[in-house]
Amino acid sequence: MISVKNLLKIYKSGDDSVRAIDGVTIDVGEHEFFVLLGLSGSGKTTLLRCVAGLERPDGGDIAIGNSLVSSAERHFFLGPEERGLGMVFQSYAVWPHMTVYQNVAFPLVNGPRKHSATDVKKRVLNALELVQLGGLADRPAPFLSGGQQQRVALARALAVEPKVLLMDEPLSNLDARLREEVRDEIKNLSRKFGIAVLYVTHDQVEAMALADRVAVMSKGKVLQCAPPRHLYEVPSSREVCEFLGSTNLLDGVVSNGGKIETELGKIVCAVSDPKLKNVSVAIRPEEIQLSPSATGLENEFAAEVLSSTFLGELTVCDLLVNGKKLRFKTTQSAAPAQRFFVRLPADKLKLFARS
Repeated sequence: MISVKNLLKIYKSGDDSVRAIDGVTIDVGEHEFFVLLGLSGSGKTTLLRCVAGLERPDGGDIAIGNSLVSSAERHFFLGPEERGLGMVFQSYAVWPHMTVYQNVAFPLVNGPRKHSATDVKKRVLNALELVQLGGLADRPAPFLSGGQQQRVALARALAVEPKVLLMDEPLSNLDARLREEVRDEIKNLSRKFGIAVLYVTHDQVEAMALADRVAVMSKGKVLQCAPPRHLYEVPSSREVCEFLGSTNLLDGVVSNGGKIETELGKIVCAVSDPKLKNVSVAIRPEEIQLSPSATGLENEFAAEVLSSTFLGELTVCDLLVNGKKLRFKTTQSAAPAQRFFVRLPADKLKLFARS
């Protein structure tokens, strides 16, 4: 549904230039929820704006469905009003001088396609029902809560019945509980309508909860693109591993026999590349195994609890293991100064080259 090939976007300031998008290629399926995930400055919003037609790329092609909408090489560019997209902005863009109805009706009344008054009314009321604002059509926009304004923005995007919906950090201004509620609504609506969604966020949890696939971006490039579980369990680089959830990293050197000399001591880990020498060994906090006494298994070390934080469903502990601090998550209780043994299962360890 969305095809981006070798996209390039350069911002210039005097003699300096920045490649905000640097040769990015992605394809979003017809009914796919696709998330662009990255820190501020990674290029994710610029990529979304290029797809929307709000930025003109300096290289590469963009197609929506079977239609080319942008090609730098062919000097071809369609404006946003000609792309048939729905878009929800971070700032909601709800006009304060209009009612809820007028806000949702705006793209239908002022867009390139003309709709009868009957059709406009039907689409607006249907969209408001979908986002649970059916009784608020005549309410002035300033009288709405933040969550309600976000729903108005979503209804406005859905009213045009787009095949593609673009969303730029739409939940970042909501409180935690409301963010989760609206997040679930967005996912359910995308499934119900069967539309393609291109969604931008810096929130890893949000990305994992919503996406069919996630593209992790940094410095204008896509580092890895995969389903959320695959990204989390099989990250392609240390940067992706660190960005998706918390992780423990141990610097080490590969020795003869496949063992790795680390800050903790010798660790047994599968080394797939014989050329690897200096490495980083990663393990997620929840993958560390705990035992009250030594079991004699490989990769086992004595540990002491430095601190523990109870978070309801789990407890997060900082452990001291051979002078190295490790983060550990458990459903059991743990108190500072408590001692036990921890094991780093070899099949859970991830290995990355270290420069």
